[in-house]
Amino acid sequence: MSQLFDEECLRKAVEAEDKVGGNIGAGLDWGSAFGSLMGNLELLGRFTTLRISLNREVRLLLNNWNLGTATKIAVKTARERILEKFRLPTPEVREYILATLENDELYGEEFISNREILRELLGLLLKQEDWETIAAVAADSLKKEIIHQAVVEKISA
Repeated sequence: MSQLFDEECLRKAVEAEDKVGGNIGAGLDWGSAFGSLMGNLELLGRFTTLRISLNREVRLLLNNWNLGTATKIAVKTARERILEKFRLPTPEVREYILATLENDELYGEEFISNREILRELLGLLLKQEDWETIAAVAADSLKKEIIHQAVVEKISA
């Protein structure tokens, strides 16, 4: 299967999704922008399942960290970073994605239920600097919320 779903296919898949709004969790409806990959619905379905599953996993992970109002922006930032990594995958990431797409046992449900595999891929995709960016964006969001609330409550800050 890896011969059918090579780096060029991966790049086209990410670009096509970006053209329709950049929503990693957009589902199966990527429309005509998907071009040549539409001919292989099995691979398209697996790629979609993988990306949606990664989005779900990062959302569950960040929700468990009790970030409060900063959770939403942290999840959004993490998803943006994941999309960036899919656009220009390192050889290690590309190899892992291809191996994951070839693993028939993962694709029997709506989501990939093997969280260990998803966490491993998240570990390859999101490095220390990505988590620092996610943390900085979340912290800035929380700071703005606190200042906004202080103004609304007319509390001197």
